[in-house]
Amino acid sequence: MPISIIKILIIIGIIIGFILIYSLLQFLISIHPPRFYDLNTPSNYGLKYENISVLTSDKIKIKGWLIKSDKANGTVIVGHGYPFDKGNILPVAKFLYPDYNIIFYDHRYFGESSGKISTVGYKEVEDVKAVVNFAKNKFPGKPIALYGFSLSGSAMLMAKTNVNAIIADSPYAELNKMIEHTYFYFGSLKFPFVITTKFYAKIFLNIDPKKVSPVKAVKNLNTPIFVIHGEKDSQIPVENAYALKESNPNIELWIVENTDHGYSYAINPKEYEKRVKSFLKKHM
Repeated sequence: MPISIIKILIIIGIIIGFILIYSLLQFLISIHPPRFYDLNTPSNYGLKYENISVLTSDKIKIKGWLIKSDKANGTVIVGHGYPFDKGNILPVAKFLYPDYNIIFYDHRYFGESSGKISTVGYKEVEDVKAVVNFAKNKFPGKPIALYGFSLSGSAMLMAKTNVNAIIADSPYAELNKMIEHTYFYFGSLKFPFVITTKFYAKIFLNIDPKKVSPVKAVKNLNTPIFVIHGEKDSQIPVENAYALKESNPNIELWIVENTDHGYSYAINPKEYEKRVKSFLKKHM
């Protein structure tokens, strides 16, 4: 066999090996990311709270805080983004008190909750359902709203729970396309990495990324939905918000100009609080 052909085969082997190994590392980092722990607790803001713990249908222990208010007109369940915890989102969502009881919770793997991996939305819907069931048992007959950021917002849109309203700040529309976005820096050469990562998801987690789809979940959802998204979101592009709106025209959409991922509140907190409170008041 000519030396040139041997070299070509070696180069092809190296390229294939790089794709397989790089994709595997990216997959493992995605389901087992570094965790960021925030030392914030409600007591830092003069709020009394109870530590709560609920069990999901697949036996994951979800930890959270319950902040009760005597003036409450229902309960708002607040979820955090990836790869953070409930303390990270506390400074943003605490404005809901005292109008509502608030439940902050940690998704599986993150914060104080159990779980060895994150499934980036797929099994996190079970976390949402478990906390909703807790709220319904704790405050029977009272209205409930879901309020999630990024990861939790996406999971809440897919959970299909019987609640009065959903607010999703910076959710993704399709996990399938988020995997593609992960490799954007490879340009047109990204697809071998995308295909391999999807393969790993099916083999190791029995997850078909195509089926992890908030955009499909909201299509026939009658629950009032408010989607907030930064116009310049570099992590979950604003096209995700438009896709959700296209799937369900009843969605109330607010695109915050010149804003990156997770900064909508920071850019204009007064307007943000006004819009969220107005939406909740309308539907609770």
